[in-house]
Amino acid sequence: MENMSKEAEKILEAIKRYGPLRSVELVKMLSVSTKTIYKHLTKLLDEQLIKKTGMTPRVFYVALENHADGLVVFDEGDRIIEQNYIYVSPSGEMTRGVAGFQLWCERNKSDFSKEKKLFYQRFKSIQKMKSGKVISAKKTILSGKGAFHLDDIFFSDFYTFDHFGKTKIGQLVYLGKTSQNKELIGEIAKNIRPAIEGIMGKYDIKFVCFIPPTIDRKVQFLDVLKKRLKLELPEVIATKIPSVTRVPQKTLRKLEDRIMNAKTTIAINPNQKIDANVLIIDDATGSGATLNETAGKLRNVAKKKIKIIGYSVVGSYKGFDVISEV
Repeated sequence: MENMSKEAEKILEAIKRYGPLRSVELVKMLSVSTKTIYKHLTKLLDEQLIKKTGMTPRVFYVALENHADGLVVFDEGDRIIEQNYIYVSPSGEMTRGVAGFQLWCERNKSDFSKEKKLFYQRFKSIQKMKSGKVISAKKTILSGKGAFHLDDIFFSDFYTFDHFGKTKIGQLVYLGKTSQNKELIGEIAKNIRPAIEGIMGKYDIKFVCFIPPTIDRKVQFLDVLKKRLKLELPEVIATKIPSVTRVPQKTLRKLEDRIMNAKTTIAINPNQKIDANVLIIDDATGSGATLNETAGKLRNVAKKKIKIIGYSVVGSYKGFDVISEV
């Protein structure tokens, strides 16, 4: 930062030495006014010398790592990573794009150029699997076993991405659920809405059904997603049957257990009017059991033959791969 004032230098030095720090702590430590602190913090943020962490009203400031300064996106591989990669540190700090990818390489003692090339090649091969911004998983879910009630099932991206860890959307789903962060869930909605609209148009969808949560949370992922998507379709209500001990679907390790769980814990009120095609939406799909069994219950209630399409924000393409984290 050119022509940095002595006050700004002191603030930056304090953050580097003692950070993360709150603004009130800097005011007391440096004996300057709140207005002055915020003036310099704003400039340091603009120059990308520091960043905010935490959440309002407890916002902290930390110094950015030196290796993240001055990164330049200059080729196709960098552009792809910049738009499609998120690194989350062990302390929970989220760094996007090339800067995050470089942090990941450093943490794993990997060669940046080599890993960038591998990431680019694998990313392009996965993009070829997509049609209309989604991947069809009809041939891979449920390991080819049992009755198939869905006409098709799609997801926007894989949850994990080879040895690179979670995909961008996978990270957002994980962080959105674990931190109950509405802004991250809103970002997901913005990313996936074009894909969902494409499915709705292709299959003439007239109803939507959101998979109910198993675990009680103050902020429910799919409730927020529903509000942010604004699909403006009549909703078929699926209910999670309460029990003393709720067993999350995604913690079950056997396919037959997942199917049994979905059959016995999800209910559809038969008095609901279902006379046109339905889109069922979930957050993450491993086996596809929840979406498939919900589809079966919808068919029992429907007054005529309809199409039922399953959609999940993220999923697995390795047969029965348990996404237990979410």
